[in-house]
Amino acid sequence: MTRSYVFFAFTIILLDVFLFALWQQRVDRKLFDAAVPMIRASEVVRPDYRDIPSDTIERFEGWVEILDEQLRVVYVKGRKQDQTDQYTLPAMMNLFRDGEDNPYWVSMTPFRTVNGEAHYCLVKLPKSHLSQHFAVNNMTDRQVADFMKWSIGMLALFVLLLVLNVYGYSRWTAAKFTNPLSAIAAGIRSIGNGNYKKRLRYEANYELAVIQEHFNLMADRLEKAEQEKQRLEESKRRMLVDISHDLKTPITTIQGYAKALQLGLIRDETKKQRYLALIHDKAELVTELIEEVFELSKLESPDYKMTTEERDLAEFVRQLAADFYDQFEEKGMVFNWKIPAHEVNLSFNPGLLYRAISNLLSNAIKYNPGGTAVRLELEDAADHVELVVWDNGVGIPAELRERVFEAFVRGDASRKSDGGTGLGLTIAKKAIEWHEGELTLESSPGNTLFRVKLAKRFAGKT
Repeated sequence: MTRSYVFFAFTIILLDVFLFALWQQRVDRKLFDAAVPMIRASEVVRPDYRDIPSDTIERFEGWVEILDEQLRVVYVKGRKQDQTDQYTLPAMMNLFRDGEDNPYWVSMTPFRTVNGEAHYCLVKLPKSHLSQHFAVNNMTDRQVADFMKWSIGMLALFVLLLVLNVYGYSRWTAAKFTNPLSAIAAGIRSIGNGNYKKRLRYEANYELAVIQEHFNLMADRLEKAEQEKQRLEESKRRMLVDISHDLKTPITTIQGYAKALQLGLIRDETKKQRYLALIHDKAELVTELIEEVFELSKLESPDYKMTTEERDLAEFVRQLAADFYDQFEEKGMVFNWKIPAHEVNLSFNPGLLYRAISNLLSNAIKYNPGGTAVRLELEDAADHVELVVWDNGVGIPAELRERVFEAFVRGDASRKSDGGTGLGLTIAKKAIEWHEGELTLESSPGNTLFRVKLAKRFAGKT
């Protein structure tokens, strides 16, 4: 925009100088055409400016200056009476102004030298010497009338050119601004109506290009936020449906068996004990589901405060493996571990980390048959530690691998009430994320590997 204004101002100045030069040349002709033709720059200029005939000019104590394109004086013929070595555009305009404070009569014309260079020929004569030879004010009435008509015509031409220039510039500027502004307004309306896919595409100057860039960035973020909002709403809706299903099935079973016992419909003592055991198991499943939903909601809350302590992670994992050893034996699985003998000191929350790793081991027990090999490893690197839980069981179906950490997704892809809650891996991932760590899955047919990566520099979230 600044460049446009500079261009417009420079155009107006050049037009002003051009018209002023025409006016000055007209005055020259009126006053001196008949009397002294050899003092005008256009009459004396030569491609080889050293050959300029300056005798007449020098008789009036004047001189000739040759200026280059930067208005620097490169040659003088005659006795120069001022110290000007270079002219500015305002100084040049003042030089042509015919006022009492201007002591010189001047005439200037452009030309090309014998070398083809663009130069200016400037003739300067002291007005005091001219007045001794010419009565410049002694013009006839007809000459005065002609001169006034010409002056008015030149003024009208200047005003017309100025108006045309301003009009053209205004239309050009309006086109450059109106189209982008219309596009911006349409984009804002579209975003306001919920269409976050709208993007701006226009050619414009720097300021409007910056607006376009930031608008598109804003639209990208709003679109991603809307997609995330929809995903969370769908996840919330699915979670409510799944919780209702997982609670309704065992509660219905509890109610049915409890009613049958209450009405005395079950007389066989063995059946009574079996039904009471079923009621107890279903009640435990409901309790487990409620506890895990509560645990997940706690971990998803931004207000959750997690405390950490410095402990030996190797000893912690060793104790965790011992706790699960009997469960693997009962199911006929092969369980082994690889844990460094040295201390691996790390800052972590024992309860959360125990919950995360135990959920991974519990899944290996729950979804794999007897004879499956399960391995727990702790790897100590320079700046981080890795916990690996691997098994060679049934694996995880390809269609579930991308969603396995979502709530209520189960390894058997079914909604069985006697299975797990479907929250174990979700809770494990949230617990690791609270440690600023990473839980990933690497699975192929017959192999399942969960990898937990924790940075040693972690100081604990607050």
